[in-house]
Amino acid sequence: MKVKEISGSICVVPSIEASAVYAGLTKKKLDVGLIYSKRPTVSAAVFTQNAIKAAPVIYDISLMKSMPDIRAVIVNSGNANACNANGEEAVDVIVSRVAQKLGILKNQVFIASTGVIGEDLPYDKVVSSLDNLVLTLSSNASGFAEAIMTTDTFKKEYALDCSFYGKQFHIGGVAKGAGMIHPNMATMLAFITTDINITHEMLDKALREAVDKSFNRISVDGDTSTNDTVFIMSTNEAPNERIESENEIYRFFTDQLTQLCTKLAKMIVKDGEGATKVAEVVVVGAFSKKDAQLIARSVANSLLVKTAIFGEDPNWGRIIDAVGYSTAYFSINRLKVFIGDTLVFAYGRRVDFDKAAIDSYMKNSEIKILIDLGIGICTYNMWFSDLSYDYVKINAEYHT
Repeated sequence: MKVKEISGSICVVPSIEASAVYAGLTKKKLDVGLIYSKRPTVSAAVFTQNAIKAAPVIYDISLMKSMPDIRAVIVNSGNANACNANGEEAVDVIVSRVAQKLGILKNQVFIASTGVIGEDLPYDKVVSSLDNLVLTLSSNASGFAEAIMTTDTFKKEYALDCSFYGKQFHIGGVAKGAGMIHPNMATMLAFITTDINITHEMLDKALREAVDKSFNRISVDGDTSTNDTVFIMSTNEAPNERIESENEIYRFFTDQLTQLCTKLAKMIVKDGEGATKVAEVVVVGAFSKKDAQLIARSVANSLLVKTAIFGEDPNWGRIIDAVGYSTAYFSINRLKVFIGDTLVFAYGRRVDFDKAAIDSYMKNSEIKILIDLGIGICTYNMWFSDLSYDYVKINAEYHT
């Protein structure tokens, strides 16, 4: 079994093509992207848990219930198509026209949007771009990665070449997200392709596990959005025997899918609006997974912890404060906290430590916090960004 990182993203799968154009939804950059599969596919997706959902999300949730053969994905930035007057109309027109231009069925088109909430989507601009989108489809997805960006500062792409006892398959992904990022998904979009031979049911199961261990474990600002979507399609053209159960190759595929999703998720945290550092909180020794998760999320979403990390302050008091209000079960008399490799708190009191060494550690671009509850065997981890002056400046200007 071999796994190798390769350049590219969604178009590492042979039958997948992509394109992008400037349609006038943003000021200057590419803002509409298209993914097209030349072969039938099996697909799966997970969506935002926000009760208020954008029109594309509502449409896609209904679409995915029929286990469709998705052949095309149309995405726009600059407008979330959420909480507006023409959302449903815009989705229907765009999806219908994409299907017409590609010669496929309407229920073979998936749609997503990201951008400003509450404004009508000028879908005529999207429709006018379709001829150019179809004409420029190619095996280069770089333009697509740009077209889905909003406040992102860099494109987020990743791909793997995998071999399972000589049976080769690929996984490629592209994502966007920089703000309104919170566990249970937020303003982020991710599109993943693979050629593994697999049923819809097993692909859906693999995706949900991978998302739970990656995109659902990141936080930038604690806001959950209206548009989050993680979508995967498989062309089923790899030479492996079709995966129909949780066998050895299913486990191998799911592990690699999780690796890809984790890589993309950490890119999102790194690109958090105004972020200067990426931090990971790891909780071990919890009585239950729920307790471990509650504490990890409490620390990752703490504004005081985030600002302390931005200020390069090893403020363990803010960490244990977040542990305390997490509602998780723990005993302070068993609790230990490490920042990097340095023990800073143990069994109810501060520990003497080398201040110069930990001050130097806090200058790193990546920070790790380990919380050992000492009462069980359950663990949970999360990645999060610091909170800087620039975050406030960016979000005073953008309303996404």
